Amino acid sequence: MAAFSVVLFHFGSGLAIEYHLDRNYFFMGATGVDVFFVLSGFIISYSSNPTRGLVYFARKRIARIVPLYWLLTFVVVLIALVKPSLLNSTIVTMETIVKSLLFVPYQKSGGAVQPILFLGWTLCYEVFFYIIYGACLIFGARATWFASAAVLFLIALHEIWPEGSVEWRFYTNPILIEFVLGMMLHKAYSAYSAFRSGSNIAAALLILLACGAHFFIVTFAGPSLFASSLLAVLLVSGFLLMRMPAGRIWAILVLLGDASYSLYLIHPYTLQLPLKLLGKHLSLPFVTGILLVVTLCTIGISVVLLKFFERPMQALLMRQPKPIEQTVAPVG
Repeated sequence: MAAFSVVLFHFGSGLAIEYHLDRNYFFMGATGVDVFFVLSGFIISYSSNPTRGLVYFARKRIARIVPLYWLLTFVVVLIALVKPSLLNSTIVTMETIVKSLLFVPYQKSGGAVQPILFLGWTLCYEVFFYIIYGACLIFGARATWFASAAVLFLIALHEIWPEGSVEWRFYTNPILIEFVLGMMLHKAYSAYSAFRSGSNIAAALLILLACGAHFFIVTFAGPSLFASSLLAVLLVSGFLLMRMPAGRIWAILVLLGDASYSLYLIHPYTLQLPLKLLGKHLSLPFVTGILLVVTLCTIGISVVLLKFFERPMQALLMRQPKPIEQTVAPVG
């Protein structure tokens, strides 16, 4: 749902830009990113095993995000070299390629701080969070608390010195608080058995509260990090409380959830292609219909990438090397 909400956001923004609409009617979809950050904080705190050490943690994170990100980055580089008109502000140089591959943010000509694969800006935050959490694994079971303290310290520095280089403003951005909220949500989940037991009624009420609170805050105070973070925390909490029955429908949803990383990274480009090629020649309703078909195809492509690229690459990178067998010369 979080990934698809971001898809809707770019669906609406693409149409709004191409046809000069007065607004993006799916503007709330951008909060899917906030949900991702809260989820990341929760999942890293939930799944990390300090006894396995930093190397295992790093290998698992690299195997999860790097192969697909690098593949798609090189695809965008190829597009930029062959057909740059299909892209907006992407400029390919050796410096931007290296920084993009290493998840180092930089400022583009339009002012946005993004890598070549522009949604990779969120991955730059993810990797930064992984580095902080990985470093805190030396504190064992208290890693989550120390990682939270480190992130809060960075945010406090931003409040004291908000101005600075691109890197300073990026790595002290208050949006990092969402990783802390996710980690604290895991601590609450671990501490209270009622939370772990779950309740579909409580889940539904919490999700309704999340949507209502977000609508109220945005309507009367405007969009803000507070509104987006609150929505993300309440939504993730609601889904943690939810208990799903087994069945084919839920298995399909789990598959789509597993493919959400691919969907998240590729959809801006699959949506941009028909807009760039057809937007100036066809009417808004017709192109909207084409984009709906393209969106469905993009979901299918994301599942294919999951099965035939993501999972094989993860298995390859996480494979343990076989121990070297020692042979003993016979005696006598």
